Amino acid sequence: MIVGITGHQNREGIDWRWVRSKIRDELKSLGHVEEGLSSLAEGADQVFAECILDRGAPLRAVIPTDHYVKYFRGRSRATYLKLVDRAKIDKIEGGLGSEQDAFLKAGRYIVDHSDVIIAVWDQQPAQGKGGTADVVAYAQQRERDVRLINPIDKTVGKI
Repeated sequence: MIVGITGHQNREGIDWRWVRSKIRDELKSLGHVEEGLSSLAEGADQVFAECILDRGAPLRAVIPTDHYVKYFRGRSRATYLKLVDRAKIDKIEGGLGSEQDAFLKAGRYIVDHSDVIIAVWDQQPAQGKGGTADVVAYAQQRERDVRLINPIDKTVGKI
């Protein structure tokens, strides 16, 4: 089974230890994970990637832009660089669209190449093109199994 992630990056009110625990629980409930797909963004993507590697499963990093590293600062940058070193890399071809177009394309790529999507999401509309809500909507359109971890309500379920 191949598992992908979409989720919040930086949002007030999220207990990332709780999120990590719930991602681990979801991965355990899925059984054997062949591979995890993540764009390695700060927050949910990086937590998921670390959980995948902790399980001993391979990590595939879906990189949306050639200069993606510019979006990272401080600790999240160090984590990103550490995870990139441990992952198989799939770069998304840029084209003429905006960076938000590239983020949406990366999210769709993860959905298209995954059996299950874990969504760390408060169920609110996306704040920018390619946000979690957009990726979840695409996953539903593609009839993927979507596991919801709501980090604000602290609930877990399926969509």
